Amino acid sequence: MENLPQPGFMQEHFFASLMTRIKQAETDESYVLLLRFDLDGFRKLNEQAGYREGDRVLNILSSRIDDLPDDNEQLCWLGADEFALMLGMDDRDEIEPRVSQLYALLREPCEINTGRFQPRISLGIAVYPDDHMDGYGLMLAAESAQRHAKMRGGAQLNYYSNKIHEQARYLALLEKDLHGALAREEFYLVYQPKVDSTTGVVKGFEALLRWRHPERGMISPVEFIPILEDNRMIIEVGEWIFAEVCQALVRWKKSGVDIVPVSVNVSMHQFKQPNFIERLQQILSEHEIESGMIEIEITESCLMDDGQENINILSQIKSMGMGISIDDFGTGYSSLSYLKRFPVDTLKIDRSFITDVHNRRKSDNAGIVTAIMALSHSLHLDVVAEGVETAHELAFLHALGCRTIQGFLFSKPLKEDAVQELLETSFSMAETLLQVRQELQAR
Repeated sequence: MENLPQPGFMQEHFFASLMTRIKQAETDESYVLLLRFDLDGFRKLNEQAGYREGDRVLNILSSRIDDLPDDNEQLCWLGADEFALMLGMDDRDEIEPRVSQLYALLREPCEINTGRFQPRISLGIAVYPDDHMDGYGLMLAAESAQRHAKMRGGAQLNYYSNKIHEQARYLALLEKDLHGALAREEFYLVYQPKVDSTTGVVKGFEALLRWRHPERGMISPVEFIPILEDNRMIIEVGEWIFAEVCQALVRWKKSGVDIVPVSVNVSMHQFKQPNFIERLQQILSEHEIESGMIEIEITESCLMDDGQENINILSQIKSMGMGISIDDFGTGYSSLSYLKRFPVDTLKIDRSFITDVHNRRKSDNAGIVTAIMALSHSLHLDVVAEGVETAHELAFLHALGCRTIQGFLFSKPLKEDAVQELLETSFSMAETLLQVRQELQAR
């Protein structure tokens, strides 16, 4: 880093200043804010644009703080892409506006040699005397708040609270217990039906991972899957999921029932593995499963990096005969350009856009979903609506031309034996669909 002193020297000086600032704040009953932040995806920036460009971004961020007219701020480079910022405040009501202002400043685009770079900043904030009474504790509190911002998806600011501290401890214990959970056979799969909104026929299933902790019981996927992702344990677990789905398909087929495709979620870390395609082919071959019985679900954000390389991988998947879905569509880039270039078959509308989609007074979801449906029709893509729970949501989606529904309105995720029972009997949820239509007519 050309403009920043070495981190060790800076930290020693910064910590001494923090202690002095806290003593002064104790005397005049003011506040000390400690902000910790870093760049999401900094390693990727270095890999794609080069280390000089990465250093240039860090220097730009540092200069923005140094150029502020207020002398009340002090910045410390902690190494890599980590920074700490200390500032004093006299009035509690000024804290949030000031933090928001600084956050907006850090997020402004950076002009570098390879073009315009948009920083994604994860920022944690701790306040003296509210959160801690000494410098060391305040530093840990700010770090905990920053870590929580990252666990919530990054690119956001987050204030410290005792609740965050307890949550951090809980997640640390979960991380410890996740190591070896696969070997201990604590994971299992459930399957949620995808239903034709016109006939009620089951068109396929989505395989969903579940974790039964030996002491804590069922752990929400919202809690443990990000940990698997962060620690790259998802690579091994993801391969197990793929093999387990193939085994389930074999068992259903041997029972004599007609089988339908099952979709499997693939993480970015799996997708980027050099032998990803080879492992898919090997597992399919081992279980003698036709590739058309498997659909790959991948998120938008995963596809946006390394565009041409991703197109090549998806093309190989497509050539194998597998379907390709974009999961949680609408929550990421939602770019028409990548949809035109990538060989995808299906868009899955995220459940956050489905809630109250029929009620324009409660949300803007109707406009968003209408636009997604128009986009999908123009590109001849199938659409799956996730998280459908009410008859009115179903009616709205059906009127727009959405023919595949997934959600509690029809069925919660089912265990393997319940899937087989469904396939052996009706293979349809027409009765549920009839009840939904009768409910709508009664209203």
